[in-house]
Amino acid sequence: MIDFKFVHGLDEDAKFVRQKVFVEEQGFQEEEPEIDKRAWHFVVYYAGRPIGVARFYDEDPETWHIGRVAVLKEYRHQKVGRYIMKFVETKIEKELGGRWAILQAQIEKKDFYLRCGYHPINDGEIIYDQGHPHIMMAKFLKKNSKYKPRTKY
Repeated sequence: MIDFKFVHGLDEDAKFVRQKVFVEEQGFQEEEPEIDKRAWHFVVYYAGRPIGVARFYDEDPETWHIGRVAVLKEYRHQKVGRYIMKFVETKIEKELGGRWAILQAQIEKKDFYLRCGYHPINDGEIIYDQGHPHIMMAKFLKKNSKYKPRTKY
């Protein structure tokens, strides 16, 4: 059975998935505890076990930064990532008043985010996070926004 929850701050289940994917699997080391304290986290469960996560926080009144999107290896390619993105985007738009979502995608995950409706910004410039190449991407969530996301991050 699939279940999910939104939590404000970083709980143990979100931390567990991030540890498995980003630290143990991909070799990232540094975290951002100040962002985690103020951010929302979305956690997906299968049979009571946390299997996926995303973090999101506001950049300005209508722009939300999505990050730390991760799915445990054995649950990838089963649309869990799409499920995560759709639920997070809906929360941002419908409950938090966001009109834009931005993210810093790992280059090898760029196609996934393109399929989710994101487009490169910053002229497609490659940026490095702990030695891993990333690209900034954005998605328009709601029409008639008076705010536009910054074109440079």
